[in-house]
Amino acid sequence: MKKYLLFLVFPLLLNSCKNSSEAEKSETEIVAKSSEKIEELQWLLGTWVNQNAAEYSQETWSAENASTLTAYSFVEVDGKVVFAETMALEKKGEDLVLTVATANQKDSKPVSFKMISSENGQFTFENKNHDFPQRITYSNPAKDSLHAWIEGQVDGELRKIDFHFSRQ
Repeated sequence: MKKYLLFLVFPLLLNSCKNSSEAEKSETEIVAKSSEKIEELQWLLGTWVNQNAAEYSQETWSAENASTLTAYSFVEVDGKVVFAETMALEKKGEDLVLTVATANQKDSKPVSFKMISSENGQFTFENKNHDFPQRITYSNPAKDSLHAWIEGQVDGELRKIDFHFSRQ
């Protein structure tokens, strides 16, 4: 009887090891895919600037580790900082998430945007529950060039703001 029990338990044990191995493989593939996406965004690293007559904008990206990029962005008008924010681009499970924290705004809390698309060199992050913007997109249209834009609905109308930077 013990022999028969062993023949029943042994295949179950082998099958559970196989399922565990497949789950680990699946989790490894998910991590690899999000790692690939963050690697595709390594071109962001460095300092990007935009300057015209009255306004100067700068965005500086750094690599914190293999799964996190961070940035500090600000806008100066007539030598005074009128807007500043920090950003973190992180792997979270199978997702790539862009979290933005705006400085000096009343009741401001960090807002996270999940990557929904990474096609044709455009990386789009979305949070449909945020007032504005609901989407943030980064692209690298030419060497040493960054085109970003924010967009979403404001009072029922689509609004889009473009940002064009050059590598410093």
